[in-house]
Amino acid sequence: MKPLLIFLFLLIIVLQTDLRPVNLDSLQKDTIEVSVEGAVKDSGTITMHRYDTVGDILDIVEPEEDADLTAINRNMIVNDHDVIVIPEQSEEKAVMKISVNQGNVDDLMNLPGIGKKTAEQIVEYREQNGLFQSAEDLLRVKGIGQKKLEKFIDYITL
Repeated sequence: MKPLLIFLFLLIIVLQTDLRPVNLDSLQKDTIEVSVEGAVKDSGTITMHRYDTVGDILDIVEPEEDADLTAINRNMIVNDHDVIVIPEQSEEKAVMKISVNQGNVDDLMNLPGIGKKTAEQIVEYREQNGLFQSAEDLLRVKGIGQKKLEKFIDYITL
């Protein structure tokens, strides 16, 4: 008796339910909101069409003269509530770091405050004691103190 009642109950619920398929296109909006920040003349939130690209946004907001667009993918499709940040060009040039574990005497002489004698000391220490495990290990090299290390620490890598 209980299974029959459960069956009838479920049948009544199913018969009262609207079984028409749902149109997914009607659930999506035709427009999206995208925030644009950084090196653009008109920053803020803008309304775009669905499937617009970063290039479409850049046409609207006008990048400033110092905007760095080299890493921007203009063909990327934006989504609702995306935040697009346009970076400014950096004044700094990329600095090539010198490996204290692999650099030769000539390479090491390019470091600030390192002359031929100190460069030779670094290579000699490395050959006798093995590779440097940290930048502070250079303090064990004859001729390198804390002040000298501070001059070139930003230009080295292990």
